[in-house]
Amino acid sequence: MDTKQLACAPTSLILASYFVPFMASVTSKGKSSMAVEPHQIYQSMMLEIKVRIRAVDSKLEGSDKYLSSLDTEFCFLQIRKIVEQICFSSILCDQERYRDFRKLEGMTSDDDSGSYEDDWNSRVILSKLKDISPHFMPIPLGERQTNGNEHHFERADVNATHTKLIKIFKKCGSFMHIPKPFGEEYESHINKQRNRYNQATETIKGYSQYFKDLLWHHAAVGLEYSDSSNGLEALDAASPKTAWLVNFEDYESDHISIVLAQAE
Repeated sequence: MDTKQLACAPTSLILASYFVPFMASVTSKGKSSMAVEPHQIYQSMMLEIKVRIRAVDSKLEGSDKYLSSLDTEFCFLQIRKIVEQICFSSILCDQERYRDFRKLEGMTSDDDSGSYEDDWNSRVILSKLKDISPHFMPIPLGERQTNGNEHHFERADVNATHTKLIKIFKKCGSFMHIPKPFGEEYESHINKQRNRYNQATETIKGYSQYFKDLLWHHAAVGLEYSDSSNGLEALDAASPKTAWLVNFEDYESDHISIVLAQAE
């Protein structure tokens, strides 16, 4: 994708608490005194992902062969949250289009509020994003070629699909609940769960590496879109218009750089 560099925001987002998003200044009345741009929110969410990846890796590095049961569940929780953060951050690239798309869905269903602010299920959101943009997933970037202000990136060979994310999300969910100790010999039940947890260590290692390959250098792409009174344009095919070029940079740093770019 040939792009023209518009701006660079290398500002470090070192947070007092990693799990508090990048915040605007707040007045005494509780209202924001400055707008937080979508790319800044995206940048903050990527930092949270980076911190969660490091938290998972720290558990893996501290184990001999298998993670403990509690560490296994901790890691799957972090990975599940990473999927959710990818999901919600992907909305930011096409927020107006997604908003209008959800309004249209609400008009055709009595059980749907039509408000994207009510959406919470990552599997459902990912399916909806797939309906409005073929580029909603982070695009992992390979080598960059530069010619003046133009940059061309090769796409890295990573399986960046919503199906992959949903599969990871469901796998994590299977470790979020206590298995029922009924329907089989209890000793057999315990052995089955022990083997399941032991096998999970390699799965977690694979997921951690997958997110590094997917996100460390990636582009988040937004489509051309003009608001209309009826919102029907949300269903129209469109070309890529903007891209946020994201670099997670040094593994240990609490820094995410992002370049705002526009397709020619």
